[in-house]
Amino acid sequence: MGKNLYKMFYKDYFQGIDFSFLLDGMNNAQKEEIVKKNKVKLSERNKDILSVPLANIPPCKRSNCNFPMKVQYPGLLTGIGLTHEANVEGEFKLGIHLDYITGMPIIYGSTIKGICRAAFEEPDYIQSLFEKHHIVPVDIDELIKDIFDGLERDPEHDDKQARTKAYKCKSIYKRDVFFDAVIQKTDSKGRILCADYITPHAKDVLKDPVPISFVKIAPGCIMEFRFRLTDSLLTKENKLDLLYDILCDFGIGAKTAVGYGNIVPV
Repeated sequence: MGKNLYKMFYKDYFQGIDFSFLLDGMNNAQKEEIVKKNKVKLSERNKDILSVPLANIPPCKRSNCNFPMKVQYPGLLTGIGLTHEANVEGEFKLGIHLDYITGMPIIYGSTIKGICRAAFEEPDYIQSLFEKHHIVPVDIDELIKDIFDGLERDPEHDDKQARTKAYKCKSIYKRDVFFDAVIQKTDSKGRILCADYITPHAKDVLKDPVPISFVKIAPGCIMEFRFRLTDSLLTKENKLDLLYDILCDFGIGAKTAVGYGNIVPV
C-alpha cells in the first residue's frame, strides 16, 4: 500500500522538527543552526509530498452523471484556508483539501455546489445557457430551490392573499447530489501536486515581501466531477449541461481571479 498523502501532510510533516529556536534565551548562532537543520528536514519532506503517486480511486457507484475536466496553468487551489503553518522556515504554509482515506486531493461537493449556486444569481447568464442548449426556460428561483435546496412546489399551500408560493421538501431519492471531484489522471510528468508561491505585499511598499509557499493541483491533471441528478423541472441531461458550462466559465477553487482553478473539457 502506498503512502497516504493526508497523513504525510497533516500528521507527519512536523514530526522531528526542533521548535526550540522560537523560545527566548537562545543566541543567534544556535538559532541559525537549528533553522538550518529544520530546513533540510522539511526540504526532504516537501520532495516526498510532491512525488506521491496517484492512488487508485474507484468509481462512484451512486453517481449517474460524470464528466472529466482538465486543470489549466497555473493550477488549482483548494483548501488554502486550512491551517498548516507552524512558523518554520522551509515549510509549505497553506493547506490543501485531502481525502483522509485515499490521501488524494479532492474538491468537496459542497464547494462545487456553492460555485454553481452562485452562478444562478445571474439570471441573464442562466438564460443564455437555456438558449445555448435549447432548454425550455423555467422559473430560475424555482430551479434554484429544486437543484440546490431540495424543494419542490406545493401549490395547495400557496398564500394567495400574500401572493407567495409554498414549497415542500423533496424525497431524499429525488434530490440532486453533488459528490466530491477527484483526480483521475496525473499531468504529463506524472505529478498530482506541484509547488508554487504567492508574494503578499504589506502596506510598506518599500519593504521586501516574504513569499508564501504552498502546494497546488498540477496543471494538466484530469479531474472527474460526479453528480446524481434527477428529472424534475429540467431533465438530468439539461441540468448536467448547465453545471458543465458553469464550471467551465467560472472555474473552481481559490484565486480564480488571477487564473487559478481554470478547467476545460478534455
